[in-house]
Amino acid sequence: MFDRLGRARVQDVLVPGYVDRDGKRPVFRPFPASVFLELADGFVELVTVPDEGRMTVRFVAEPCIPEALLDEEEEFALDSRGLDVFTDAHSSLRVTRIRGVVPADSSTGAGEPDTAYECLEFRFEDGWYLFADPGYPLGIRIGGEGAYDRLLELNAGRPTALEPGTPFVWTP
Repeated sequence: MFDRLGRARVQDVLVPGYVDRDGKRPVFRPFPASVFLELADGFVELVTVPDEGRMTVRFVAEPCIPEALLDEEEEFALDSRGLDVFTDAHSSLRVTRIRGVVPADSSTGAGEPDTAYECLEFRFEDGWYLFADPGYPLGIRIGGEGAYDRLLELNAGRPTALEPGTPFVWTP
């Protein structure tokens, strides 16, 4: 899975949500149960595993409307976060490294189909970063450079009901 991503160029980072028109002006409201990396030939979807603080990774042809929004009257929309992650809106960058944590109880390894992750950090060409944390109560929280290291430091030594996960580093 990571090998395929390593050969692709990421063009944008998209967060699904809806347009809330109930106030004075329309406002985008994120629904970050998933986050999409836009490629030239499809998307990589990071999807939360409900109530587990984990996410999975899969390739999809197109972003779809989250199930929770299907019956709503709200207008589905995607928020482009590419300017937050890359230097400009025209970048198309390769992934040069992926770091993350695989849960201790995982039966699959990093980069294999159906693997769950406790967090992932993507480093792109030119030193740009995207961090994805599925432990956020509302879905996947995204961040930039340093967020992966801060999360590991924050959780170091904290008592937990689960065994600590296994960190990994993948490079193409």
